[in-house]
Amino acid sequence: MVVTVVLLVGCSNNNQNQVTTEVKPDAVPAVIANDMENALSGVPSWINEATVVKMPDGIKAHSGEFVTRVNQENVYSYAFRETLSNINPKLPAAVIVKGFVYSPEPNTALSIIVDINEEGNSVLWKAYSLTDVIADLNQWKEFSARFTIDQPVKPEHQLKVFAFGGKKTAYFDDFDISFEY
Repeated sequence: MVVTVVLLVGCSNNNQNQVTTEVKPDAVPAVIANDMENALSGVPSWINEATVVKMPDGIKAHSGEFVTRVNQENVYSYAFRETLSNINPKLPAAVIVKGFVYSPEPNTALSIIVDINEEGNSVLWKAYSLTDVIADLNQWKEFSARFTIDQPVKPEHQLKVFAFGGKKTAYFDDFDISFEY
């Protein structure tokens, strides 16, 4: 539960920006939300801040000013990384990732990834293709990806959620990560 408190306290300096964990009365986080606005301040449980940028001139972010960009140099986006037991004492049956993607070019590799690993060795690795979502280029498009946890996982396993760009440019904003138990 330390993650919940750190995320709430670490991101409470500006009510306009959303990097929050919605907490139910039983202190179990329901949604982990990140609109990228506080990413450069070193938000706990999020990694790869080098990918957080402002959109190019003339193009607006989905919300706020900042987004996470994948491109030839950074094929992975800003990523959520946390031990399962720090998210909830129960083990999830599914992970749901929602957000918005903007792609200036066709990209069959563009996807959302969920990786559950033990000391860096993947126990479960799944990808959700965004090819159909980005059929209309140069527009913010909403996506929703549901990943069923169909392999045995342990509380000490680490969850990572991120976007993969296959060396092509795309932008992501307003991630919401939730869990089914």
